[in-house]
Amino acid sequence: MKRIYSLILSIIMISTFSLASTTTYERTLDNLQVAEDIIVTPSNQDAILTTPKVNEEEKIYDFADLFTDSEEVELYNQVTSFISDTNLDMAIVTINENPKYDAQDYADDFYDYNYFGKGENHDGLLFLIDMATREMYISTCGQALLMYDDYRIERILDATYDKIVDGDYYGCAGSFVRSSLYWFNSGIPNSNKGYYIDEDGNPAEDPNYKVPVFTGTNLSVIGVISLIISLIATGVKKSKHTTIKKATTAVEYMKTKNLTQKLDNFLTTHTSSVYIPPSSSSSGGGSSYHSSSSGRSHGGGGRHF
Repeated sequence: MKRIYSLILSIIMISTFSLASTTTYERTLDNLQVAEDIIVTPSNQDAILTTPKVNEEEKIYDFADLFTDSEEVELYNQVTSFISDTNLDMAIVTINENPKYDAQDYADDFYDYNYFGKGENHDGLLFLIDMATREMYISTCGQALLMYDDYRIERILDATYDKIVDGDYYGCAGSFVRSSLYWFNSGIPNSNKGYYIDEDGNPAEDPNYKVPVFTGTNLSVIGVISLIISLIATGVKKSKHTTIKKATTAVEYMKTKNLTQKLDNFLTTHTSSVYIPPSSSSSGGGSSYHSSSSGRSHGGGGRHF
């Protein structure tokens, strides 16, 4: 009986360890191991070679060893549950070294040069904790680009920031998953309504989208409410002013109100201006986006910690 118990326990431990480990594969010039829609050029070849090739089913890639094995398993369960509920792909990556320009490049390349994403637009998002640049970054693609506009990206970063500055990396990653699910359940943000992802993977205005208009009934209700609010506001202001007697001249009015003459002398003013360079990214609705080294469009944003 003890032998059977020990065998079962060993199987469980081995299964947990294999799930918590990150499997990588070698990329070579002869076998870059990228998706068929990725166009390999001399300009992105190095970006591909410096991006780890992983098993896309693992979802948690803790290269920086920030999570315990049990934490990886728990995060894996949270991520796969998110994917099942939303039909958006998701991955969490941690690194100690970044061979690329910045966290944005690493996050985009990791997503593109592995087989992440649902459907033809590669719908999904990735969360990177980059210990080399001390930055966390969210990369969105396809429908996730529309679902998570700039405002929502900032709110997700808000939800994770306190934990990451305290060194609670597991809590930070968990907050990312929960916050992402919360905003998904809120539906498409108003800023991106009337947009869709075109064949090039970019947000585009839908010519068939009709902006909601108010009906006559709605306008009447709004008008009545506005009138009531105006009357109340006017009444409150009027109650604060009492007229002692009718003034017939300006001098008499000044005496009645006990006002004194006061002059404001304009001396000087100084205005300074600061040049703000235009953003290098485009904008579709409420989502800023850019092209990665693969040519795909990504949204998202990051924050240093």
